[in-house]
Amino acid sequence: MGVPRSTFRVTGETKSYGVTATSGTQSIRHFCPNCGSLLFGTPEGFPEIVSIYAGSLDSQDTFQPQHAMFTRDRPDWLKIVPNIPEYETVPA
Repeated sequence: MGVPRSTFRVTGETKSYGVTATSGTQSIRHFCPNCGSLLFGTPEGFPEIVSIYAGSLDSQDTFQPQHAMFTRDRPDWLKIVPNIPEYETVPA
């Protein structure tokens, strides 16, 4: 789930690892230094956004999807919430 970087705050330490995105820019993934759980990402291609991994939330029920992005990479067996806009990449 994407949130504006200007509203995002982290308390505590994270470890990070950079990977090259399909755009050629770096995407920095941040992990818990104790258990290694993936927490959030900071894509250099979209510096105003932080991507939070919904599985890292204390209560996943608070996340209500508004659209699905990067559906071109979605496996055929994965079904997303019906009746939300879907985009193969980043919407224009």
